Amino acid sequence: MFDQLQQMMATPQAREMVFKMIAQQVAQAPPEKREALARVIVTLERTERGMHLEVGFSDDQQIEETIKQALESWTDMLAHGFQSMGFSVEIVE
Repeated sequence: MFDQLQQMMATPQAREMVFKMIAQQVAQAPPEKREALARVIVTLERTERGMHLEVGFSDDQQIEETIKQALESWTDMLAHGFQSMGFSVEIVE
């Protein structure tokens, strides 16, 4: 299953479709929410065998909640994905 998901997301067309769906949802948000999102800086640092993700803070409480939920969801999805392949996963709080 994870292999299929990984294969689906491996093609540029599939990734573009997912990102387009996300962008359409964001486009429906009020302008002040889109502006608040645009002020949040996301930094991805590639390392030799991994990455470091840092997400800035927002002055909008609703955006802060969205950030927290997104980080929780992605962490859970990545952990389960690696576990399903047989890796031992440790989430450091």
